[in-house]
Amino acid sequence: MSRRVALGFGAGAAGFAAVQGPAQAQAAATLGGEAPLAATVDVIVVGAGFSGLTTARGLRAAGHSVVVLEADDRVGGRTKPGKIAGETVDLGGQWVGPAQTRLLALAKEYGVAVYPQFTTGKNIVDLAGRRATYEGETPALSPMALAEFALAIGRIEALARKVPPLRPWEAPDAEVLDAQTMETWILANAKAPAVRSALRLLIRTLACVEAGEVSLLGMLTMASAAGSFNEMISTRGGAQDAMLQGGVWQLAAKMAQELGPAVVLGAPVSAIAQDDQGVTVQAGARRWRGRFVVVTAPPSMAGRIQYQPALPPLRDGLTQRMPMGCVIKVHVAYARPFWRTAGLTGMVLSDRTAFGPWFDHSPEGGTIGGLVGFFAGKSAQLWAERSPQARREQVLKDVALYLGDEALKPTDYIEEVWAAAPWQRGGYAAAPGPGALTAFGPALRAPVGRIHWAGTETAEAFAGYIDGAIRSGEHSAQEVARRL
Repeated sequence: MSRRVALGFGAGAAGFAAVQGPAQAQAAATLGGEAPLAATVDVIVVGAGFSGLTTARGLRAAGHSVVVLEADDRVGGRTKPGKIAGETVDLGGQWVGPAQTRLLALAKEYGVAVYPQFTTGKNIVDLAGRRATYEGETPALSPMALAEFALAIGRIEALARKVPPLRPWEAPDAEVLDAQTMETWILANAKAPAVRSALRLLIRTLACVEAGEVSLLGMLTMASAAGSFNEMISTRGGAQDAMLQGGVWQLAAKMAQELGPAVVLGAPVSAIAQDDQGVTVQAGARRWRGRFVVVTAPPSMAGRIQYQPALPPLRDGLTQRMPMGCVIKVHVAYARPFWRTAGLTGMVLSDRTAFGPWFDHSPEGGTIGGLVGFFAGKSAQLWAERSPQARREQVLKDVALYLGDEALKPTDYIEEVWAAAPWQRGGYAAAPGPGALTAFGPALRAPVGRIHWAGTETAEAFAGYIDGAIRSGEHSAQEVARRL
C-alpha cells in the first residue's frame, strides 16, 4: 500500500477530526453527529459492482486514494455466483459478445477463458398459436409474418442509427419518439399477431419490462449504445455469443481482491453531504470523508440516499422516472443435455409460457445438462412473491411442454429473484418510461457539485451490459482524476 493510501486510511482520519472547519462540522451534524470517522480519502466510491470497482482501480492507478462502500455482503452488483450440480453459474449477468471489448479485455487480463454459447441444432419458436423449429438467428415465422418482422426490425435499426447514445434527447424527433411506448410503436408497425408477439417478447427479454412500460426512445438508445438492435438479440456474433469459464462474477472478485481493504462490505450508504472542501458519506454507523464521491447505483437506488444539500430537481426527477426492470433468473441441471440428442439447441421462445426464454447452459463437453432462463417483465412481477416451490413447478412444466417429460426430472435447481434483492431491486438495468429521457436525461451523467454518477446506465456503449458498467467506471475515473 502506498504512503498516500496509508495516510488516507490511518493518520488522515485523526487529522481530519482535528482540523475540520464549520462546513465539515455542519456535514458531520447532518450525517449523524458523533458517528465515528472511518477514514479520509481522495475519492469515495458507492457500490462494488463492475462500475465501482473499475472506477476505484482507475483512480488507484492514477495515484489517488479510494474507498469503495458496498451495501451487500459481496461484490459484483448485478452479477452473482451460484452453485448448481457442482458447477459455478452466474445468477446475474453472464453473456459477452465479440464487440464487448472491455469485458473481454478484463477476462484476458485475469486469465479467464471464454467459451461459445451452444447453438448446434434447432431452436423452437411458438408464437400466436404457431409452433416451429429453425436453425440460426431468423425465427421460423410464416413467409408473410417473416417479411413483416424483418421490415419492423429494419425500421428499428434505421431509427436507432439516428440516436446519439450519450444524448438521445438530441435525436431528430426525440420528443415524438419519447412520447411513445414500444407497445404503441409495435401496434402501429406490425399487424401479424406472431410479429407483435415476437417483438413484445424481445422487449421483455432485453429490458425486463413490458413493451408498454418503456419509451421508444429508451429502447432506441439501448440499441444505439449496443451498436444495433440485431446485436442485442443475436446469439452467434451478438451479445449472447459466449460465456466465461467459471462465471463472470469472478472478475469482480479479482478486482476487489486487488483493491484489498479499500473495499468495505456491509456498508450501505444512507447519506451524502457536500461542502466547498469535499464530501462526507455515511454508511451504517460510520462516516468517510473525501474530496469527491462517485455513486454507481442505478438512478432509482441512488435516489434513496439522503443528500445535503438536496439534489437539483432535474436529477431528483430522473431518479423517480427510471425504475429497474423486473427479472427472476433460473438455472436447471439435468443428468445429461437430453435435448441435444433430439437435435435441439435447448433455446425456446414462446408466448404460451410464464417462464422463458431459456437456453442451453451445459458445461463444456456436455457431461451434465443445464438450462438457463428467465421470468421477466410482467411475468416476473407476478411470480416474484410466490414461493420458490411454485416457481420451480412452473419452470419445469413450461420446459417440459417443449422438451418432453425428461425435463420434469432435474438433478438440481437454483434461482435469483432480482426484484427482491435488497440492494438491487431488479435488473438488468433501469428502463426509462415515456418522456423521461427528453425531460430528465441530461441529469443522468452530469455531476452535481462533487458528486459524480456512474453505472451501466450511463455508458456510452453497451449501456445495460457488464461491458457498459466497465466503460462507465473508466470514464468516471478519468473525469474525477481531472478534478483532483
